[in-house]
Amino acid sequence: MLLLYSPAAVAGLASFLIFPGGGIRFLMLKLAITIHFSKRVLESLFVHKYSGGMMLDSVVIISSSYLFAAAGMIYIHHMTLEATEPLVDLKYLGLLLFLIGISGNFYHHYLLSKLRKKNEKDYKIPTGGLFDLVICPHYLFEILGLLGISFISQTLFSYSCAIGCAFYLIVRSYATRQWYLSKFENFPKNVKALIPFVF
Repeated sequence: MLLLYSPAAVAGLASFLIFPGGGIRFLMLKLAITIHFSKRVLESLFVHKYSGGMMLDSVVIISSSYLFAAAGMIYIHHMTLEATEPLVDLKYLGLLLFLIGISGNFYHHYLLSKLRKKNEKDYKIPTGGLFDLVICPHYLFEILGLLGISFISQTLFSYSCAIGCAFYLIVRSYATRQWYLSKFENFPKNVKALIPFVF
């Protein structure tokens, strides 16, 4: 998992040297992307507990897509620095959404890490936080964080990245709920996939 996120985190860090300056919006974007992927690296090292591995070809594809998204958002935003500011400024709303998203995502990842004791591989139904309402609250907060990044940047590419990731996580959360329903007879039917009381 470390290989998935490290290149994008390095791209975020490198952006401060490659593209110094650029104003508050660009600084916020570079910080948000760097924090987002650095958090993932640190969680891979210190929080997550894994039940299995991943094929190398999948790692290369996923890692490349994260790198492309991170570097692309930074580079495309750099190319728009001379353009006029958007009519509706969403960067501070974006910062708020990003902070809520990254905090909620970390908290629910922490809860997931506490499900298994050392050397345990069994799956359990997660509880606590928003797990009592949805099976994938970490995905919900991930979407909020990515939406926050897109609001900070306000470029078509950043919106496309957020929407693409959101659709992917919506499908994944639905599949995860279906898996829990098939695996656990006592899985609570009122627990939704991603959005409390709705989906």
